[in-house]
Amino acid sequence: MSFKYDNVINSLLNEDLSQRIKNTTGGDKRKPITFKEIEKEIQKQTKDKEGFSLSGKWKKYHKKVEDFKVYIVDGEWIKRNLSIFFGYGGHGCVHEFIPHNEIWINNTDQKGNKPSENWIDSTVLHEIEEWKKMNKGVPFHKAHQHALRQEYKAGLIPKDLI
Repeated sequence: MSFKYDNVINSLLNEDLSQRIKNTTGGDKRKPITFKEIEKEIQKQTKDKEGFSLSGKWKKYHKKVEDFKVYIVDGEWIKRNLSIFFGYGGHGCVHEFIPHNEIWINNTDQKGNKPSENWIDSTVLHEIEEWKKMNKGVPFHKAHQHALRQEYKAGLIPKDLI
């Protein structure tokens, strides 16, 4: 897997340059790149991850849910080595280093404790619901809100977290 954020930005800058660059008397000015464009490009570049998987002492198989292998991962190791943005859990539509058939759950909850099975189940439901939406092209924010509503409907989180 040779995904790099630089490749995403370069791809966006070089893609349809006629729309991105305006000739002015002061020279060429590039149209700003939006987060939405970056997110779409990341999703496009990470679609093909077949055969890609990371492993190590920081990643332990937990269970299978639907078609996903759920792993408990050392969240601090992930943040130090792969992504400072890794939170409670993750999936392949948000994190380029996670295969599409895997859900990763942080080994500590929001208080820094070992997560309960209920907390893990809630996070797994959230990540799967979010992945399903994003895999169909729904932007992260909308997919995240949908996932929170599903956690609430399942009785896993209070309404004030939606």
